[in-house]
Amino acid sequence: MLQTINLSMRYPTKKLFENVNLTLDSGKRYGLIGANGAGKSTFLKILSGAYEASSGEIVIAPNTRLGVLGQDQYAFESLSLKDAVLIGNKRLYDAIKRKEYLYENADLSNEATNEELGELEMVCAEEDPIYEYDVVIEKILEDLGFPADKHNELMSTLTGGDKFKILLAQVLFPKPDILLLDEPTSNLDLPSISWLEENLKRHEGTMVVISHDRHFLNSVCTHILDMDFGSVREFSGNYDDWYIASTLIAKQQEAERNKKTQRKRGAGELYPSLFCQCFQSQASHESPKTA
Repeated sequence: MLQTINLSMRYPTKKLFENVNLTLDSGKRYGLIGANGAGKSTFLKILSGAYEASSGEIVIAPNTRLGVLGQDQYAFESLSLKDAVLIGNKRLYDAIKRKEYLYENADLSNEATNEELGELEMVCAEEDPIYEYDVVIEKILEDLGFPADKHNELMSTLTGGDKFKILLAQVLFPKPDILLLDEPTSNLDLPSISWLEENLKRHEGTMVVISHDRHFLNSVCTHILDMDFGSVREFSGNYDDWYIASTLIAKQQEAERNKKTQRKRGAGELYPSLFCQCFQSQASHESPKTA
């Protein structure tokens, strides 16, 4: 579904990661973890196309729909809550709004107008085959705590936390094939986090999520991507599974270092001993000096 080939990101004074080779499969939900400053958000932005890597390549399967959680909570102030969610599928949004405009303002007896309406109808059928977008959006909004009488209010009326909920609804509504989420639980209340967890567990495509919420990662992730020391290592399982596996690897590496240290010390002790034995052997074969 999504592949990175020798992906690297370097700055003049810092190297974030180098030669990252990953294949992220459909049906798997990856938690991207690492220390602050390791480059997690940069890596996600490169996957989304927002940033360009220093070198390497990203390969995405043809006709793949990419969904990226927006970070600008004030980007849709003039839209209603319903339209702010609908615009997550820009092609469907544009077709619906154009249809509405033509029905209200155009001459419907005009052949060109009717031809355009037919083309727009085809777009709507492709993007929303069973014509359920209204019902789906209303259900999402109500699940996130927005009652039906608020759905046509403007985004500008919401507080920051509620705006962020709409951005979440916006990216989830189109059911993208690849879903990229950077800290999706920020500013969410517990009911909204639970709703999000259940939705993500039903996601059928590829997902990569950054979160500092251990419980959230345990709940939604099937795999962990550990960004550390300029590389990204993949582990099967959730956060707790990664912790057990990484701890075991660290202990094995420490044990191997200790063995190497002991071997070096043993060799260091052996060489003086051999030297002394040689010296003593040579002295025993020399004749004593006479006066």
